[in-house]
Amino acid sequence: MRAAHISAWVELPQPFLPSEALAAGLGKTALAGAIRRRHVIRVAPSLYAAREPWLELTAKDAHRALTRPAQQLVAGSVVSHASAAVLHGFPAPQGPLGKVSLTVNKTSHKTSRTSYPDDWRRVLHGALPDEHIAELDGIPLTTPARTVVDCFRQHRLRNALAIADGALRAGLTTVEELREMRAFQKRWPGIRLADEGLALADGRRESWLESASVAVASRRGFSTPESQVHLHTLEGEFVARVDLLWRSAGVIGECDGRGKYQGEFAEGEWDAEAAAAVMVAERERERGLEQIGFAVGRWGTSGLRNYGEAMVAELQAARRRAAPDKIRCLWRVDEDEPLREWTSFTASTSGH
Repeated sequence: MRAAHISAWVELPQPFLPSEALAAGLGKTALAGAIRRRHVIRVAPSLYAAREPWLELTAKDAHRALTRPAQQLVAGSVVSHASAAVLHGFPAPQGPLGKVSLTVNKTSHKTSRTSYPDDWRRVLHGALPDEHIAELDGIPLTTPARTVVDCFRQHRLRNALAIADGALRAGLTTVEELREMRAFQKRWPGIRLADEGLALADGRRESWLESASVAVASRRGFSTPESQVHLHTLEGEFVARVDLLWRSAGVIGECDGRGKYQGEFAEGEWDAEAAAAVMVAERERERGLEQIGFAVGRWGTSGLRNYGEAMVAELQAARRRAAPDKIRCLWRVDEDEPLREWTSFTASTSGH
């Protein structure tokens, strides 16, 4: 028998089930031969993928791809929690995504099993009314509001807040819908963590790092900053739109993830001279903020390590430099708002 060409395996859904290969005319013998020739790899028990395209996937894309067969293999399930967040396109949690999360309706599903021996799926049981179920590319999953509140209950605050902010930013849910979902889950495990997260949620934040920074700062006792505020000189000249602003303290927090500097360059086009120009422009921007009276603290993703020690040090140093009563500028939150003159405040960045 002639071996199937590698393209036949690539054209299957990735990853694929043996039944899907069989439906395409690729039986057990063909599959065994493809594995032997290293055209196909075993991803999990009874789950396979064409080797080259699968190994080229990022961890996030691989997790997304696994949701389809995971849901098919557990009758009555829907993709949920962080796995649903990935499908919805919300910011993915930092670190390993772990098992594909599924939820089944506790009143209709016969098994109480929450994990499988192959260790790539976890199944949770809970009330799952029809209005909490959506569909994306043929895959049933929890709605954005249900996904956000589920993540608040079961994931680290920094990751869950990034998911919530992403959902709000995309316009896929509202604060009111999130509150209604919280009320529905009022006696569910971890719901008090959702209360903490909902108090911080803000769709104006633009990255995982901004959201995670607010989450860590809150846990360290800082008040909630405003996000993406536009600052101008008294003459109306635009100075900057800042990531995080503690208005009462005159402190600005700038979250400098690598993407902030790489975003202007296409893949493979990064060069030192152009990068230096971007960084010089960023420094000039910071000088402009200092000239109108603000103190700026900067940190990257590493600043959130060790319970945010580096970020906290930056904010505390900025607070010592700040003189909020000397700030002279105009400001607004949205571009279509009129500019307002700055007024001084007396509170600090600390929540104490």
